[in-house]
Amino acid sequence: MSRPGRITCVATQLATQLAWIVLLGSAPGTRVAAQSAAEPLALPALVVEAVEGRVAVITGTSSGLGYALAELAAAHGMRLVLADIDLAPSAELAARIEAGGGEAVAVEVDLADPAQRPRVIEAAIERYGGVDFLFNNAGYAYGATLEQHDLDEAHRLFEVNYWAYVDLANRVVPIMREQGGGTIVNTVSILGHQPGPAGWGVYAASKHALVGMFQSAATELRPAGIRIRLASPGGMKTNIMRDAVGPMADRWRNVADDWEPPSVVARDIFVMMLEDDVVFYPGSVGRN
Repeated sequence: MSRPGRITCVATQLATQLAWIVLLGSAPGTRVAAQSAAEPLALPALVVEAVEGRVAVITGTSSGLGYALAELAAAHGMRLVLADIDLAPSAELAARIEAGGGEAVAVEVDLADPAQRPRVIEAAIERYGGVDFLFNNAGYAYGATLEQHDLDEAHRLFEVNYWAYVDLANRVVPIMREQGGGTIVNTVSILGHQPGPAGWGVYAASKHALVGMFQSAATELRPAGIRIRLASPGGMKTNIMRDAVGPMADRWRNVADDWEPPSVVARDIFVMMLEDDVVFYPGSVGRN
């Protein structure tokens, strides 16, 4: 299980980072850390042994962390289902993987629509006959205070950031039980452990909800050999700020440009998901 003192430490670091963003448009130290960070793709031999040839479903694969997870998985022989609302980048990645001798299929899906979610797991069963790893990763940010936020917008965010994770996990658990085990990795955030600055409430609430649900699920499913993991990174150089919606979103558009690359976080996730902690902190925030 995770260590409460560790949660407090890293959450405080990110809250401080975000507060500086609001005041100055950049967080002290993030620019240097990002520019000096390597982009490793090689995994330790024991990790490669655990993932090579396995089937992985990854959501949110058209950019950012999901794209980095997919590239790393393909580089180490995993058979992939790539799912995103923006199909073209995922389809291009799948085509490149197949051209290089790998196996991948891309699925267009709006995870805010419960009726579309079954197609993600169905694609894995149709193509590969099973699912060994589910990476619940898709998500976006909605910037609004309590007084500003719109319930319809908040509900839509929860459909993508929370309910889709629960729904897809429910769909793979029977498959994993029949196989004798599997791994479900949920991309959370440091903001799933402590609240961030003003305007992040709805986003943080969706991440807190994931922590509550899947920490319980980890205990429930451990006897079946199903690992539940909660990966809680800090800020990365992804499109989440650029694509944020809501009345406070404009103030954060470019703040992630010099943050650490998602490839660093992706590698940490692959290594740390096989360790014992249900909650872990990939990337530089987790190392500080």
